[in-house]
Amino acid sequence: MAQRPFVHVLVRHLCLLLAVMTVLAAPARATDRPFIGAANWGGTGLYEIPNARVLEDGVFRVGYGQADPFGWYTVGMGVLPRLEITGRYTEISNIPSGLGEDFGANKDKAVDFKFQLLRESDNFPALAVGIHDAQGTRLFPAEYLVASKRLGPLDLTLGVGTGRLGDGATEAGDRALAVLSKEGLESAGPFGGIEWAVHERVNLLAEYNPIDYEKDKGSAKGVPKGADWPVNLGARIEVFHGLEVGLSWQRGDTVGVSAHFNLLMGKSILPKQPDPPVWKTGEAPPFSEETAQSRMEAIRKEIQQLGFKRVAVFTDGRFLTAEFANTKYVSNQKAAGRVLRVLLAHAPAGIERIEAVITKQRMPLLRVSIRPGHFDDYLLGKMRPDIFEELVKVETVSSGYLDGRRIMARAGENRQIDYDWGVKPEYDTFLNDPSGVFRYRVGVKPWVQAGLWKGGAFRAAYMIPFYSNIESSNPDTPDAVRSDAWKYQGDEPSLTHLSYDQTLRLSERVFSRVSTGYFEPMYAGVGGEVLAFQGKGNIALGAESDWVRKRVPGTAVELYDDEDYYTILGNAYYRFYPFGLDLMVKAQYGRFLGGDTGFRFEAKRTYRDSGLELGAWYSITDTDDFQAEFNRDYNDKGVFIRMPARMFTLRETNVMYDYSLKPWNRDVAATVSHYNPLFEHAGNLMPGVFEENVRQVEK
Repeated sequence: MAQRPFVHVLVRHLCLLLAVMTVLAAPARATDRPFIGAANWGGTGLYEIPNARVLEDGVFRVGYGQADPFGWYTVGMGVLPRLEITGRYTEISNIPSGLGEDFGANKDKAVDFKFQLLRESDNFPALAVGIHDAQGTRLFPAEYLVASKRLGPLDLTLGVGTGRLGDGATEAGDRALAVLSKEGLESAGPFGGIEWAVHERVNLLAEYNPIDYEKDKGSAKGVPKGADWPVNLGARIEVFHGLEVGLSWQRGDTVGVSAHFNLLMGKSILPKQPDPPVWKTGEAPPFSEETAQSRMEAIRKEIQQLGFKRVAVFTDGRFLTAEFANTKYVSNQKAAGRVLRVLLAHAPAGIERIEAVITKQRMPLLRVSIRPGHFDDYLLGKMRPDIFEELVKVETVSSGYLDGRRIMARAGENRQIDYDWGVKPEYDTFLNDPSGVFRYRVGVKPWVQAGLWKGGAFRAAYMIPFYSNIESSNPDTPDAVRSDAWKYQGDEPSLTHLSYDQTLRLSERVFSRVSTGYFEPMYAGVGGEVLAFQGKGNIALGAESDWVRKRVPGTAVELYDDEDYYTILGNAYYRFYPFGLDLMVKAQYGRFLGGDTGFRFEAKRTYRDSGLELGAWYSITDTDDFQAEFNRDYNDKGVFIRMPARMFTLRETNVMYDYSLKPWNRDVAATVSHYNPLFEHAGNLMPGVFEENVRQVEK
């Protein structure tokens, strides 16, 4: 018998799926709620099957599920509109890891992706495609196409899958997308389920589970005899907004439990104190030689009371200008808008333009200016936003931007030391060590920084751990640069940072930085960087280098004197805005701390409304010279997040908390950590970045 074309099965299932869902179509709301609960493995779905729903953009999910012998520790997020990414750690309790008692049962890391091709509409279901266990050992591989349609309180899901969601797991599970081969597609099979919202906080679920557990790989074959029954039943309950718990009966013989918490990242957890903007209430009298100075001082004090620092105000009779350091808002647009509002309220009829100049480390970087009447019309809703965007002028400026103006009055020149301080909640991890799969440290890190003069910044930080169980049974290797990080993550208080940075402005859009001191818990030394912004600042090219020595664990300032480490790296940045998103990619090439040469890539998204930053990195370097076998052919990778501290405070602040997570602490593509790299120093104060969200000046 002739074999069917390998796409025949997939096409047949796809056509049947769309036909059924279209026939069942009914009016639907443009939202995936309330059917966005987490499946066993952490992604949006029922229990073992996915549905076509996805987490909303910016929503973060963390949770745990258990249906013996499987346990799932999961995190997930709507990282882009319609794109959900889930990371999961699966423990198979009845299969030993072979790594000793401390490591315990066998465990597997996996990353899942789901993209919603179509949102649900009146006539069509939501449609999504996805891949499970996209890289690595691929113990739990699957690809699928799934549709979901809401029928009143019911949500009907039908899908077609391959791998574990088809007729059986692929035998080629060690390479991504293996199940989309000819053999994989011919094993495609259907799955489906129903979710019923019986109450605003209670959903009942039933699914057909297509997984043949007996076909799993040996190291993942926790149910060797297969499921007693291919139907899973259960309920999910929303205890309070964001927290969901579940109870289920799975495989015909197993009780399942779960708990997941959803949080819109960047949204303030605590209510903010009132922060109303200034509104113009009348016409200000003209400036005169007698009154201008006192009025400049009054404007300066008003802007300073808003929470900004290093405020200076001056006028030449035609322009009314305020310089300030934005130490309050995550959004520079909002900060500039608040200052422009004050200037508008005090600007007499003769003023041609009002100007807000944002400074950083006493360097004026960006000027935002507009005619007072135009800004007033925009705030009152008398001007279309697109016209306002054309009329507002955004440009970089240098220290001599006032040259040639005859200043009538000036207020705010002072030489006081700028300083700031805070306490950062700290959380460190050390994962997948043979001594234990999950090691961590929690504590607080008080910090202080001071601006001594133009471009100069001193910073100190001190870690106070509350608890740490971080240790390692890995033997020391002579060329370790990060794999021995556990030695610096104990439960004793320690000085983590004591450094000085001097930033210089070589031209209007070219910057350099020289740094010295204790940069991080592991390294101290000297470093330098140069960076040139191109065009409107969306592209930047530069280079950096560090020469460091390793610090002695358990001491405050002592350094090892037997070996030096260095990096020489070229950097390229590109910031762009597809579909209104704020994305940045970074590429580095050069020599890293461990001596390996190659590339390190980074991608980051900034959520405009909140300032939250979410990103990931991946390296490709020559690892042949590493002595430790675990470094060979390894690609360093991980995810990071920069969270606005305003999420946890009663008042506005522009402080950001940085956290990262990677599956292994290895020595590949290692760099020295700096708290003030040049792209962070000036990147957000380039005209192209500011103009992309200039409408926030009205907030």
